Amino acid sequence: MNIYLIVGDSYHLINKEIKKIVRDNIYISMNLNQVTIEDVIKEASYYSLIDNKKYIIARNATCFENGKLTDSESNMLINYLNNPNPQTTIIFTSNNIDARKKISKIIKEKYKIINIPVLDYLKTTDIINKYCAENGKKIESAALKYLMENTKSIDCIFQELDKLFLFYGDLPLIKYEDTKNIVGSIVDDNSFHFITCVLNRNLEGALKILQDLKLYKVEIITLIILLAREYRNMYYLKKYFEAHLNIHEIGEKLKMQDWQVKKLYQNSLNYQEKELLANIKKLAAIDIGIKTGTMEKDIALLSFLVDVCN
Repeated sequence: MNIYLIVGDSYHLINKEIKKIVRDNIYISMNLNQVTIEDVIKEASYYSLIDNKKYIIARNATCFENGKLTDSESNMLINYLNNPNPQTTIIFTSNNIDARKKISKIIKEKYKIINIPVLDYLKTTDIINKYCAENGKKIESAALKYLMENTKSIDCIFQELDKLFLFYGDLPLIKYEDTKNIVGSIVDDNSFHFITCVLNRNLEGALKILQDLKLYKVEIITLIILLAREYRNMYYLKKYFEAHLNIHEIGEKLKMQDWQVKKLYQNSLNYQEKELLANIKKLAAIDIGIKTGTMEKDIALLSFLVDVCN
C-alpha cells in the first residue's frame, strides 16, 4: 500500500494519521494550492538518492472533491495511480471526497482512503483528555467545557491546549479560571466573542470588544465576513431542519461537529429566516460599499450593529 487519501477537516487529526504511515521517516511536503498535480507526479516518479523509500505529503488535494484538473493532469494522475513508483508513498489529504470521480474510484479500489469522522461532543472530550494525558496533564471538566464552547474548531482547541501546557509547565492540573483568563483573550483576538455578542444582540458587549479588536488591528471586512458566515449558517440550518435532516447530517453539510451544530441551533432560535436573509443582504451591501469607497468602514459597521442589536 503506497498511496493514501486522508479525508477530514482537522489539520491536527490528519497529521496524526500521516505520522502513523510515515513514522520517523523523512518526507516531502507539497501543497496543491501552490504546486500542480504534475509537480507531485514528477516528484513521485523520481527515485530517491538518499534512501530506498520516498514519502510525499500532497495537501489540499481538492481534485478528489470539487477541484478541477485539466485533461492532461487527469490522464497523468490516472496513469500514475495505475502504475505507481513502488519506492514512493504518496499521502493525499482533502477536506472531502467525490466518490463519483474516476480518480476517487481508483484510490478506493486499489489503495486506502482514511476518513476522519465528524466528532461529536463525547468523542471530542475523549480526544482532548487523551491529548492532555499524553502531555502529562489533566484538565478540569469546567475548563474542558469552556474550551469547547469558546473555541471554533478542534484544531483551535489543540492550539490553546499547547499554550496552556506552556503556561502550566510541570504543574499537572489545568484549571477553569486559568483557562478562562488565558483562552478568553485569545478568543477575543480571533473575533469569536465579538460575533457571539452580536448574535445575542448584546450591543454593549459587541462595542466593548470591537474597541479591543481595533488594538489588535483586526480588519472590519474580516468581521463582516465572519458575521455573514454565521447568519448564512443559521439560515441554512433552518432550511435543513425544514427538510428533516438530523444534526449529524446538517453537520456534514455545514462542515461542523455535532456540538457546534447544537450551539448554532440555539443561536438560530432568536431569528426568523427573513431576518437572517435581511442581515446577510445588509452585510453584502456594506462589503461592496467599503470596497468601492462609498462607505466608511467604521461607521458602516457601527450602524449595522445598532440596527441588528436593538
